[in-house]
Amino acid sequence: MQTILVGLLSGFVVGVICVAYVFLRTTRVIATQEAAKPGGDGGLPYSENLTSSGLMFMAVIGSGSLLWGFIGAGLYHLIRDEWKFFVLSAMLAAAIMVLILLSRTTFVIDKIILTLVIVMGLGFLIPWLI
Repeated sequence: MQTILVGLLSGFVVGVICVAYVFLRTTRVIATQEAAKPGGDGGLPYSENLTSSGLMFMAVIGSGSLLWGFIGAGLYHLIRDEWKFFVLSAMLAAAIMVLILLSRTTFVIDKIILTLVIVMGLGFLIPWLI
């Protein structure tokens, strides 16, 4: 039971950080878009506007950190070794980052940052809180 609560708490902390980052990033995208309006064509491409699927995808993944924390706590319960769990988290983060870099998607750097926050944050918080 403690493992589940720790996973949910870790997921909540990571989720708050991720959602705050996406809100701050969205504000910056809006400011950039507004600053470019008087020039005419200097705005962001259509794929990077406020309703971009990239920003929405990042918000959904970031807010779903409770689920990731629950899954991470279950994995930690099976592994029961802090070092192995952290290495597994690092390898998972590296694999996801490679997939993001190889895909042709918008907001690549933002998605990499969120991946690091979620995977490495849970990889550190779950063993630390247990």
